[in-house]
Order: sequence, then structure tokens, then C-alpha cells
Amino acid sequence: MKYAISASYGNDSMAMMKWAADLGLTGVTVAYCDTGWAAPGWESRVEEGEDLARRLGFETVRLQSMGMEELVRMKQGFPGHGAQFCTAWLKGLPFLQWIDDADPEREAIVMIGKRRAESEDRKDTPEWVEKSEYHGGRKVWHPLYLHSEEQRDDLLLRAGVAKLPHRSDECSPCVNANRLDLRRLSGRQISKTAALEAEVGQPMFRAAKHAGAQGIEQVIQWAKYSPGQYRSGQDDLFVIGCGSAFGCGL
Repeated sequence: MKYAISASYGNDSMAMMKWAADLGLTGVTVAYCDTGWAAPGWESRVEEGEDLARRLGFETVRLQSMGMEELVRMKQGFPGHGAQFCTAWLKGLPFLQWIDDADPEREAIVMIGKRRAESEDRKDTPEWVEKSEYHGGRKVWHPLYLHSEEQRDDLLLRAGVAKLPHRSDECSPCVNANRLDLRRLSGRQISKTAALEAEVGQPMFRAAKHAGAQGIEQVIQWAKYSPGQYRSGQDDLFVIGCGSAFGCGL
């Protein structure tokens, strides 16, 4: 193994796989970490991504984490309340354990599909990190760091991959979910989140950042309103239409 692609099978990591194939890279393994908190139906996207990787001549591997629910129980609370520990435990640790076994000499280069144009948090993304502490001291490469959304979309088109209108659903709901992400949640996702909130005695989303909304059900109502419109306790039927080192959501 010469290269290890850390993929969530979102738009950016799928595009990066096509970019790597176009460059003629060999000895590539694409690794996906199962967070145990993916949206219903995300399995089909993962299978599509693995199929693409194999068609491009790459190996694939699925890594198992302890799972979001068990992590929240262990920490007795949700990430995002002063420390977003979910990425490190659910993606970073399984990836590191796997790559340390697969690449004991630390010679493989880790590839992550982060782009500067993606968000304010990633505007300073470098092309190279010579020794990443998050990846066992290995070199990390962000080959799409200067790619625009249009350039990324061209890679997806040429790979025959449908562009998602949202970030990866590998972990859903995410502690960094925006209004559109929250509006897409299914009843099953809302129920499992509410049950976990009740179990640990803490809401997943901070009320202070959601106009006083307490708990996932109220946060969902907050998401249905335009910014500045929601007031805690108002008519719930009224509806108005992470700079992670591990590449969450990509």
C-alpha cells in the first residue's frame, strides 16, 4: 500500500478517488469508517463508493468504530459541548489502528479530500502535512485543496457519480448540522436521538445556539423557521419552507 484514502463517500472523497485514478496512482486503498450513526440508506452510497474504487483499480476496506451511541454513553454526553471528540473516536482511532497494522513502516501517504473553497474552517488547508499527529506521523496529502466546486463536480461527472446536494451522511445527525441537514432527518433519526438524549440526560444541540430550543424535537422545529423567526414554545406546526483533520463529511 502506497496511498490510503480516508473516505466518507461524500462528494469530495469520491471526486478525489477519480483524481487519483486519473493521475495513475497505484497501491491505493480506500478506507471507510462506520460510525454506527449513519443516515438510513447511506449504506447504498457506501456500496456505490466501494464499487467505484474497485473499478478504478483500488482496494477497499471498511473499519468499525465503537459507534456513536456507545461513545456518548461512555462520555456521558454529546460532542460539541466544548470538545468535538466524535471524529477522533469514530474515525481517527479506527483508521489509525488499521493503518498501523497495514503500514507498520509508516511509508504510506494518507489522502483526504479537503478543499479550501469548501468552508471558512478549511480556507487555510495546506496541500501537504509532513507528519500528521492524527495519522501516526505519516504524510498527509490534500490534493484537491485548490479545487473549486466546479472542478470537483467535473470529477464526479467523469466518474459517473451523482452529486449529493448535502455533505456525507456518514454521521447523522451531526453535531454541526445546519437547518437544511436537520430538515432532512427522518422520524427514525429523530427518535433515536431523543432516546439517547433522555438516556444521558443531555441534549445533542446547545439551546443557546438554537434560539432556546431544548432537545432534538424542538431543534427540528427551530430548523423549520427562517433565521431569527423561531421562538421557544411557539406554534410547532408553523413551517417556513467541522475543520476536522479526518475529513468528516467529505
